[in-house]
Formats: sequence, C-alpha cells, structure tokens
Amino acid sequence: MSNLATMFESPSGAHSAPGLDDYIQPNLGHGLRIWWAYYWPTTLITLVLSFLLGLLVRVLWENFIVSAKPLVPVTRYGPYIINYVVALFVMRYILGKTFRHFRLGLISNDSASPAQTLDPTVIRTLRVWWIFTWRTVLYTVLCIVFVNYPMAMFVGLFKPSPLFASLFFQLLGFLTGSALSLFVIYSNILEENIGDFRVVLLPRQSAVPAHTPLATDPAPLG
Repeated sequence: MSNLATMFESPSGAHSAPGLDDYIQPNLGHGLRIWWAYYWPTTLITLVLSFLLGLLVRVLWENFIVSAKPLVPVTRYGPYIINYVVALFVMRYILGKTFRHFRLGLISNDSASPAQTLDPTVIRTLRVWWIFTWRTVLYTVLCIVFVNYPMAMFVGLFKPSPLFASLFFQLLGFLTGSALSLFVIYSNILEENIGDFRVVLLPRQSAVPAHTPLATDPAPLG
C-alpha cells in the first residue's frame, strides 16, 4: 500500500509508518530470530563480565583490601545484576535492529492520529525490558514449583552421581529458561500494547510511493 508523499518531515521521534496491510504477522520463526538476537549477546556479555567480577572479588580478598563478609553478596547477586543491566542495553539494540526479512518497530497506539513509528527511547526501552523481566521471573518461579521440584524428586529416585545430577539440572535450567524467554517475547511483547505503543514487525524498507505526475512535469512526446 503506497503512501502519499508529504512536503514536511515528521516531528522528531515519530515517522510515517506503513499501513496496516504492510505489518507482518509474527510467527514462531520471527520469535526465534528475535529471541536469539537477544539471548546470545546477553549471555556472552554476562558471562564475561561475571568472570571479571569474580577475578576482582578474588583480588580484593586475597590482598586484604576488603574482608570476605561484604564480598559474599557481591558474588551471590552480582551476576544477576549484571545480567539485568546487560539485558537492558541489548533490548535497546534489538528494538532498533533490522533482521534478514523484517525489522522491529514501535507503533503509536493513538487511534486519533495516523499510524506512526516511534523511536525506541530510554523510557520505551525500559517499559519493554520491565515487562520482559518481571514476566520471565514470574514464569521461572512457577516453572521451579511445577517442573523443577517434581523433576528433582523423580531424578532422586535413581540416585545418580553428583556430576550427572549437576549437569542434568544445568541443562534443564538452560532449556526451561530459553523456552520461557522465547514465550515472553512471542506472547507478551510482540503486538502487545505497552503504554502508548506496541512492538510490531515491519518490512525491512518502506514501500517507495509511486511517482505522481505534477503540473510542471514535461508532457510526453508523440
């Protein structure tokens, strides 16, 4: 669906958006691409920064710069804080990312005005990040209660070695965490109203409007 050309640029923070017919209906494949683009840099950066934090804590403790007591909460909660902070920056990157066959866009929910794409500002990014974070945490807690505990009792019946049990639950945690984060992105972020906007899939490039002859254009010969 072509858009009429305008003589004036859109206001700062808002741009002309494709019509409703140009929106892409998200499917699981789109969700997987978005999840992977979010998951791998968040995990990699978190692991590197957590490793560096561990080295710093060790240096502070071994050189008697800081006692062990105040370092305990740093080692216990530091990786979680790092993960959430990194996730915020990665979320900002994702909201402005162009994928192979589509791009993410923030569309205004104001029905009184034409559809507009909005810039992923800090406030809008925080809203998306907060919805993703608290729902993932909630679903993780429910998963621990209804999946991990029963699974732990089931595995305990076979009395496996400590190494096998540790690897098994690490793998289970990875799979459930990945599935839950994918579910939140697909079901609670895409096409959901978040304040005054929603996150949608758009074509990589907006359609170029067809050229409309003007009165000043030269008349065709012949």
